[in-house]
Amino acid sequence: MTDIKKRIYQAQCLGNVEPIEYMVPYPNLRSLVDGQNVKYGEKMVYADLGLTSDKVYRLAQQTANWLVSEGVKPKDRVLMDQLPFPQCEVFAFGIWALGASLVLTGDGDLDSAEKATSPTKTITAETDYFEKIKAYPEKHNPTFKPLLQHEAMVFWNEGKGIKLSHYNLLVNANGIQHAIDLFENQTYHISIEPDSMVWVILQAMLPLYTGAPLTSENPDMKLGIDEGDFRIQFEWDLLEETSPPSLYVCNVNTAFISMNKTPIHLTAMNDDTHPTAISGHSVMMGYLNDDLNEKVFTEGKLKINS
Repeated sequence: MTDIKKRIYQAQCLGNVEPIEYMVPYPNLRSLVDGQNVKYGEKMVYADLGLTSDKVYRLAQQTANWLVSEGVKPKDRVLMDQLPFPQCEVFAFGIWALGASLVLTGDGDLDSAEKATSPTKTITAETDYFEKIKAYPEKHNPTFKPLLQHEAMVFWNEGKGIKLSHYNLLVNANGIQHAIDLFENQTYHISIEPDSMVWVILQAMLPLYTGAPLTSENPDMKLGIDEGDFRIQFEWDLLEETSPPSLYVCNVNTAFISMNKTPIHLTAMNDDTHPTAISGHSVMMGYLNDDLNEKVFTEGKLKINS
């Protein structure tokens, strides 16, 4: 292990608790959609469109088979443009079903993202993707099953690429689920564009991870930027106790760092108002650029807001 990899791993530990010591319910993101289909095949995931867990599962399998036909292999990267709902959500799980890695942009700069991440395939908004997968089998037999520490995605934004593992995504989803107390006997609503890590956790993963359907029809809980039971704070200078509670975003911590001034589960901050360094299991795998990693991973922590 190189020095920088050791420093990244140290920042991903929470005190003496290493990432491998906390058990998430799934060994990778493919197993998330597989497992929910086994448990809740007929339960709604995206209720407004009548998409059940079983339907999402089958669409993801078809997506994986189509990607194979397009020359994509496990561990390859696939760049995804902003597609109409729920194509991005399903497409992400199709990539993970194959064992490949999703590349998502926050600024829409596909050209820069392609140069930096070298994806095998780019899916643009002009691609009639659901039409393309219709002829493919609804069962995909994976040739590779990622481990928790393997790369699940790269988030590209403003000239920087953040690498995130299957574990990063699963543990951040787990942390936010328990912060907002969302469980399978509830429904919730959020509607945001597929251009952020917030979208990945709250809109793509959380309906499957929690078993709580996403719906606009009288939801039990609403999450939004300027409205709702929980307010998403993309930009912030300090952490505050607010009502309704604020969910503070920190992409290098996968998606969320805290609810109000309380860090999400398995995240630690050096200050509960003006954090400048963090550690824990949501800490990213690192930037694509190791020069950036050298600057921010120090003394067993990840420097932020610097």
